[in-house]
Amino acid sequence: MNPQAAHSSRIETLLAALLYLMTAYQRTGCRRIAACVAAHLDCVVDHPGADATIREVCAGMRKEWWGTARAPAPGPLH
Repeated sequence: MNPQAAHSSRIETLLAALLYLMTAYQRTGCRRIAACVAAHLDCVVDHPGADATIREVCAGMRKEWWGTARAPAPGPLH
């Protein structure tokens, strides 16, 4: 595989993992998964192979995801 194809593959893998983690968070509401989502968003923002629009969208989302990850656990419902 040529270096450019390998680089492209890595960003695609990162985005696929990000989508998987977002789906897992939606299913579980786990703050640890939210932290993984936020960390993956950071990686996409910093990835030189990511499209500028994708980096911009991820940059806009990461603050909210870090906030979700760091939010206090909900108290009892009753």
